[in-house]
Amino acid sequence: MDDTTPFLQQPLCRLKGVGDSLTEKLGRLGLTLTGDLLFHLPLRYQDRTRIHSLGELDPGQEVLTEGYIDSAEVVLRSRRMLLCHLSDGSGTLTLRFFHFSNGQRNAMRSGARLRCFGEVRQAGYRLEMVHPEYRIITAQQDDLLVDNALTPTYPSTEGLQQRPLRRLIGLALEQVDTLPELLPEQTRHQLGFLPLADSIRLLHHPPPELATQSLLEGKHPAQLRLAFEELVAHQLGVQQARQQLRQVAAPAMSGPNTHFAALLERLPFTPTGAQARVIAEITRDLHEPHPMNRLVQGDVGSGKTLVAVAAALHVIANGWQVAFMAPTELLAEQHYRNLSHWLEPLGLEVVFISGGQTPKQRRRKVENLLLGIGHIAVGTHALFQKSVDFLQLGLIIIDEQHRFGVYQRLALREKGKQGEHYPHQLVMTATPIPRTLAMTGYGDLDYSVIDELPPGRTPIQTVAINNERRDEVIERIEAACAEGRQVYWVCTLIEESEVMQCQAAEMTASLLTERLAGVRVGLVHGRLHGSEKERVIQAFSGGEIQLLVATTVIEVGVDVPNASLMVIENAERLGLSQLHQLRGRVGRGTTASSCVLLYQAPLGRTARKRLNALRRSTDGFEIANIDLELRGPGEVLGTRQTGDVRLRVASILRDQHLLPAVQETARTIVEHYPERIPQLIRRWLQQPDDETATRFFQS
Repeated sequence: MDDTTPFLQQPLCRLKGVGDSLTEKLGRLGLTLTGDLLFHLPLRYQDRTRIHSLGELDPGQEVLTEGYIDSAEVVLRSRRMLLCHLSDGSGTLTLRFFHFSNGQRNAMRSGARLRCFGEVRQAGYRLEMVHPEYRIITAQQDDLLVDNALTPTYPSTEGLQQRPLRRLIGLALEQVDTLPELLPEQTRHQLGFLPLADSIRLLHHPPPELATQSLLEGKHPAQLRLAFEELVAHQLGVQQARQQLRQVAAPAMSGPNTHFAALLERLPFTPTGAQARVIAEITRDLHEPHPMNRLVQGDVGSGKTLVAVAAALHVIANGWQVAFMAPTELLAEQHYRNLSHWLEPLGLEVVFISGGQTPKQRRRKVENLLLGIGHIAVGTHALFQKSVDFLQLGLIIIDEQHRFGVYQRLALREKGKQGEHYPHQLVMTATPIPRTLAMTGYGDLDYSVIDELPPGRTPIQTVAINNERRDEVIERIEAACAEGRQVYWVCTLIEESEVMQCQAAEMTASLLTERLAGVRVGLVHGRLHGSEKERVIQAFSGGEIQLLVATTVIEVGVDVPNASLMVIENAERLGLSQLHQLRGRVGRGTTASSCVLLYQAPLGRTARKRLNALRRSTDGFEIANIDLELRGPGEVLGTRQTGDVRLRVASILRDQHLLPAVQETARTIVEHYPERIPQLIRRWLQQPDDETATRFFQS
């Protein structure tokens, strides 16, 4: 990159003071070019524009204040600390420092004037600040630490402080007027949007008179201006993904699905109308000479597996292979067992690929895939390691992988490419996704909904019970087991480590074994070896275990029709969708089933809403809409951790009223300003370490 490159397009490593370490930290935030800094917006704001007297301070405030030092002392209590006592005639304040130098201590002389910024806390009868920012000032320095705008606090990462972030963003803001306007001028005028540069400046340094509540709620016109452009960029991105997909080749599989017809003759049930409709939609896709890219949504127990098997058998009947990927080894093992039971009598080989297998165990399975002897491979992400190759892969099925975003799905397709042909792709989820969210988060996918449950399923009665009534719940378990039914007890410690979750499950299993002398208790958690987990699940499925104590590892994939009671401990700690998934482990047989939500009082407002919603409804789509309102789209899609639908300013829920105008604007840009599309995508969507996206969106 030469010196003529515009400043905002230059890599951050070219800025003064940005070495390798800082470059790496900025990269973790998705910041690689100077222009990226402009769209790294504050999480909140600090008001350093006014000095508050000590007498008007209240606990919980984050304020700028000042006073004269009455005294400063080093004390030894539970640990060594420096206490500095201030007063100003209206009140007093103590500054507490646990880490300090002799120079700091010596500078805090009695009578000196000190200005500080921090959070006010109640400490007994006094107010204090712990480790505030501070400076001892003279009359000539009276304006120090007093700003003319609100001070931003930015999203950061480990080892990256606010000061260097603010400095770098300040450098970028000096050039913000060179940032091109990419929305059509007519759109900006019709919607009354502020200019882009003015919006960005205001959001980084809002004036003190601005109502910060509208900023914190994301409703300020400057935020709407950026949110709109981001949603337009996302719309263009998924449109390009769809167009790109139709331009590449995939095997057109127009032969009959003879294997599925043979399977249906052996099954004791027939597909529901919804299953038959979705299978027909998938079959039409597989007949096309470009890759299928379809999301199948179905509530818990709606029969997605049969739909996936129908697709797989169509592909196999046409001479191609299938990769069936699940997010956990437990679910992959369940699929392997079910598919083997269904398909091996048809003369088809199902291969299981696991990260826990030894090289020797895996070698023959991989060889069979490469020779074409293995028809369908089932496994976790281990299926996409370099050592695993197929003779001719025609379909990738991704189960419960709604965490995969547009570019991750493209990466999987690249892995399966053979010659000029890309494999078809089917993504399945039991997490119902509201239509608005699906349009934005999965706009690159066609989607089908299995909106009908198989006949014979019994409704699940859900009750919420205070943990103080735990003994009553245990008595209910004993009665259910005495009647020949089976029970789940799920332990949740959602904020703790996996080790602590497993320890809690082990302790619960021990206590229940002691309390329920005649009941056979089993235990399964994430730290058990895969073969041991499978042994326990098999024993539960076979009725050898009556009560299964588990962590949320059993959220998906465990199907035991005789299990009719589910107890979820600390239910208030889980999200609605996860609670709904867990509840779906029961109600799979003809016996009336129940789910007990054990909670720890007192319940917070959000937790109470979640539990009440679950008690009222068993409709997954209704629950998903409530969950969307309570938690937001990032968590409903499971994307807070993985970065899918990485909206930096927009909120799908809050800004859904913008979507009609967003779609219209996207069409206008495609028709009249196509040269702006790569710029919009680079500005809002593309991540620097995403090689697939880089290749895909090259202009």
